[in-house]
Amino acid sequence: LALLFLCAEAEGFAPCHDAPALQTKVFQYRIWDVNQKSLYLRNDQLVAGHLQGANAALEEKVFWLPNRSFEPTRLPVILGIQNGTRCLA
Repeated sequence: LALLFLCAEAEGFAPCHDAPALQTKVFQYRIWDVNQKSLYLRNDQLVAGHLQGANAALEEKVFWLPNRSFEPTRLPVILGIQNGTRCLA
């Protein structure tokens, strides 16, 4: 499965009010596959599908944040959706 990423730094986004200074840089990505399917929530599940017209606003952006507290040598990351309020697991 090949995925394409488009990145933009999330302006003014803070994942946690008490987050350490090292973890304040958050990136926001649009993710889609080679068939141009975007990610969106349907029945509380993240699915891929073609979004057109007014439905394009349903596309979920994926927030990416380095997690320097958990095994920093392995470069772990936290992935979230819905403006970073929900984590992907």
